[in-house]
Amino acid sequence: MQYDVKAAFTEADAALVPYRTRVKGLYIVVETGGALPVILYDNPTTGTGNVLAKFGAKVAGAHTVVIPPEGILAQNGVYCDIGDAAQVTVFYG
Repeated sequence: MQYDVKAAFTEADAALVPYRTRVKGLYIVVETGGALPVILYDNPTTGTGNVLAKFGAKVAGAHTVVIPPEGILAQNGVYCDIGDAAQVTVFYG
């Protein structure tokens, strides 16, 4: 099935998608190593509630996260806690 894939970019913790969607992948930029992972929440407004996934990126550089074909279902929307990352792009659709 063909459908549009969109992207949302952030440099801080933020609500990225305010409706039901599937997360398809991430692009994470880390400037200095750290211990806090990128956390995606199934919440359209705040970083609380059900955790969809955590993505560790402790080494400086750019990291691509590919999620299997159907993606991760976010029933309510997507909030991104960027952890120690400098920038995060979430691909969804």
